[in-house]
Amino acid sequence: MTQSIIYYRILTYKSANITIYIVDIKLMKTNFNLSSFFRDLFLVITESTLTFAVIGTIFAKNAVISYSYFFIPLIMGIICMIPCIPIYLKENMTIPQVIVQRGVELVILEFVCIWNARLLAGEFLGKPGLCAVGASVMIFDALSYFTAYRMEKAETERLNKRLKEKLKELEEKSVKTENAQQTSTPTTEKIEVYGDHNSHIKLSLEEILYFEADAELVFAYTAKEIFQVKQRLYQVESLSRNAGIVRASKSYLINLNKIQSVRTALNSRLYAKMPNGEEVLISRKYAPALKEAMAC
Repeated sequence: MTQSIIYYRILTYKSANITIYIVDIKLMKTNFNLSSFFRDLFLVITESTLTFAVIGTIFAKNAVISYSYFFIPLIMGIICMIPCIPIYLKENMTIPQVIVQRGVELVILEFVCIWNARLLAGEFLGKPGLCAVGASVMIFDALSYFTAYRMEKAETERLNKRLKEKLKELEEKSVKTENAQQTSTPTTEKIEVYGDHNSHIKLSLEEILYFEADAELVFAYTAKEIFQVKQRLYQVESLSRNAGIVRASKSYLINLNKIQSVRTALNSRLYAKMPNGEEVLISRKYAPALKEAMAC
């Protein structure tokens, strides 16, 4: 009897694990950031092409090439992007995890480029040429990330400028609304939230800075307090969309009207500073849509 119970528990445990695994795979497919993947693939192909063009021009002027060689950077790009796939599947990767993934990508790119250079034009390049291939890969890789960072930083500065203008407009609008509501009742949307001792109140969505999902629980953050919401995050999202509260990541909804400033983070993500002093991470999947919404 005891053995059968233990066996049943093991089967149940394995069954639950398989179910969770299947759900995770489905979520990965849904959350896969295809546009970012192809953008980075294009950068890797460009780096490979420039490496062969520059080094070949310097060290292997007399080498004969075939038209089929033009497909080599494409194949190398795809090979080098394989270890980086988790970056596009997982939204909340930590900075060390991203650095490790990018480091693996660079090592593979170095190896593949040097191996191909040796195979195709080793007799012309020699050791100095092969070393130059490795160095150029690192240089072009660093330049591509530096360029992307500068572009994102310039975009962030434009967003912060627009956010300041927007906050000023909202303050002026708030003053006018308060004056108008002195003789009328407010019509702002509200959501039921729970505080200490399970006491519940109707809280205006305009007061909420962001929502956070932690396992099965959802919390609403205001400038001074934290409340629990009994609904799931996707349910809150559908209810609060009209109030300017949108998805920021798998675990967060953020009030666009409460963002004070933004700053760039690693891997094309953003950090949004809120009035309570906290910073909310905007994942690379939702960053483009939020940038567009914040710029309006």
